[in-house]
Parts: sequence; structure tokens; C-alpha cells
Amino acid sequence: MRPELPGAMTDPFDDALTGRVLAELLDRSHLMGPADLARQLTEAARPLGFSAVRIYLADLQQQRLSAMPDGNGPERSPLAIDSTLAGRAFQTISIQRAAVEESTGEHRLWVPLVNGTERLGVMEMCVAERPPGDADGVDLLDVGLDEKVMLERCRTLASLAALIIESKNVYSDSYAAIQRSREMTVQAEMVWAFMVPRTFATGRVLLAAALEPAYEVGGDAFEYSLLGDCMHVSVFDSVGHDLTAGLISSVAMASCRTARRAGGDLPEMAARADHAIADQFGASRFATALLCELDTATGEFRWLPCGHPPPLLIRDSRVIKELLREPRLPLGLNEDHVGDVGVYTEHLQPGDRLLLYTDGVVEGRAADGREFGLARLSDFVIRNSAEGLPAPETLRRLNRAILQYQQGRVRDDATVVLVEWLPQHPEHDLTI
Repeated sequence: MRPELPGAMTDPFDDALTGRVLAELLDRSHLMGPADLARQLTEAARPLGFSAVRIYLADLQQQRLSAMPDGNGPERSPLAIDSTLAGRAFQTISIQRAAVEESTGEHRLWVPLVNGTERLGVMEMCVAERPPGDADGVDLLDVGLDEKVMLERCRTLASLAALIIESKNVYSDSYAAIQRSREMTVQAEMVWAFMVPRTFATGRVLLAAALEPAYEVGGDAFEYSLLGDCMHVSVFDSVGHDLTAGLISSVAMASCRTARRAGGDLPEMAARADHAIADQFGASRFATALLCELDTATGEFRWLPCGHPPPLLIRDSRVIKELLREPRLPLGLNEDHVGDVGVYTEHLQPGDRLLLYTDGVVEGRAADGREFGLARLSDFVIRNSAEGLPAPETLRRLNRAILQYQQGRVRDDATVVLVEWLPQHPEHDLTI
């Protein structure tokens, strides 16, 4: 006879219990304070066989995992993403199991926290080797098929926790404070508030983005939106590194969104941004941009270059070509559309990747003056992708490489957006 855990509504091995626990947790979440999540998760998870649940959120640069206070014991030190088991769970988006704790007899699982495909952090989930009230010492993670049930419960709880975190994040600073390791500039605060998450995927397309310097960014920004089969992707680079640069990037994004949501095409988006930037900032300030659309059903890629570096087309682990075409003037300098150019088109093959970037990436210099360069950028992305790393992890490591190349201080905003067309893999794992 299997033991009944304290507070359990039924047998802990009965997986129907999972649905009831999740329903109760979801119902509680509506009035749950952001700081209460870790404690509420622990209470909800006990009937499922877990003795404790702790939440760790990744910092803005995705270098470390910081624990969310839960009121149980002393504050925990941050965990490095590059050198811990918790970090490995974050990198690979897979559950990692630690050795049994000799002092407590607990199993410890590290479960990735993912909202859609955006990695938020990890959950530490502890499973008692001898569940309370178990005279026979049944090990919940040593019973064959039941281990699979336990791991599914981990994933399900983590998925719900991620949704709750994202829903609470819009009206509380609790999570933002945990995710920061230092103070942010005003322009960076504004730009990050405007931007979409750094990762997105459906069964046909995957997108990952990276941006440095995370806490001082001002002139760079990225944007995407999926409407039906059309995936809009844009990259902006405003002149300057001050508050005005951040304002210009925000105005450019808002202008393009307004035009796009009114049914406008790429030239109309550019025209709306031209007028808005010129009216507010005059002829001395502007933004370069790539305004793009990908038909996720057919693979037709359309783009409008606005004084910006061209996209790179990667196919079969090599750069096929730069999509170099005659650009129009940057946004803000072409209000009358004199000599405006049309939209360009390229037909992709399944598995093709597009690499969009700002000049701060390739023009970043090492101590000896050498530039990071386009060849180093493309080689890094191709090599890490060939090793089987998820696209978000490839760009996280690229961010770190860009920082290290410039001795930890990026002198110009550096943004990279990787778009992959995957029409032949509708069932692919969305977490990669």
C-alpha cells in the first residue's frame, strides 16, 4: 500500500491529482502577490511528492541565476549559468538531476522555467527519498514508470510558474529587481520596456535575439510580430548613445507598429517612422533599420534596408551571401521619399537562417584594435549551431563572446537577431 502524503487529496501516485493541484494553484494565482509565488508553489507541490520548490531567475545578461526570496532560511547565493547544474538546465532547456543530498536524503531536480520559448530561469524541486509517513521508505524517483510521471509533473508546474511570473511582471518590480545585477540607464529602461521577448517560435519559424550593453543600451532595438503567416522582424540602430537615441528607437518602433497594425506594408512603416522622427528630432538625428517580413508558409523573405548592414543568409552551415541591395536613406532623413527604393525579395529554403545585426557587433574592437568582424560573427553562429545548441543559447554565448572581445565593455550597442525557417518540422520542440 502506497503512503499518503500530508495534505494530499488522494494517492500521490494518482496522476489525476496533478490536474486538481494545478487548478487550485491557477485559481489562487489571480490574487497572488508576486513575492508569494515560491511559497505557494511549495504548498501546491507537496501533495505531488515534492518537499520544496525554489525559483531562480536569470539576470538580464543571462550570466547567473538568482533565487527568489521565499522566507525559508538564509538568502541563497546566485548560481553561475556557465558552471553549475542549474545553469546546464537553463542552457539545454532540459531537466537535470543532482546527486542525493546525504544530509537530507533528498533528490534535487533543476527544471527550466520557460514561457513559450523565452527562458526565464530554473526551478529547484526537491523530492524526499523517504516521503513523510512512509514506513517502507519508497523512493519516488526509483520506481520505474512513476519517475516519468514525476518529471512530467516538474515540467507542468514549471510551465504554470512561468506563466504566472510573466503575468505578474507587468505590474510589479519584484522580478525585475531579481533579474538585475546593477542599475540601468534611463534610455535602456525605456528601450527594454518597448521591446518584445528575446525568443519566439512556432512550428514554422524560430527567432532569437541578443543585445548589449544590456544596462546602458540606448540606440539599438529589435521588434517582431506574427500576423497569420507573416512574421515581421525589424532591427533599429539610432545615432548616438544618449537619452535621445533611446527616444528615437522607441519612436521608430512605435511608428512601425502603428503602421503595421493599420495594415501598412514595409514602405508605409518606413514612411510613418520618417515623419515621426523628423518632426520630433529634426534633420540631425536618425536611425538606420532593417524592416523585414517572412512568409512562414512559402519562405518568401521581403526586406527594406534603411541605411543598415544587410542580412546574412546561412544555409547548410555556411554563409551563402549577404543580401546586399541599394538602401534607402535612414529613418528620419527621407521624409519626402526622394529616390526611395522598393522592397527586395529572396526565396528561402527549409532550414535557412537569416542573421540580422547592427554595426556595433562587427565594429567592436579588441585591445589590439582588431574588429570583431563579419567573418567571426558568422563563424560563431554556424559553429555553435552545428554543435546542437538551441538558438537562444547560441546567442547568449555570442553575447558573452562580444563582451569578452571588448574586455567587458561594449563601446557601441550590439544587436543580433537570428531567424530560422523550419516549415518541414511542424512538430519540432518549440523550446529549441
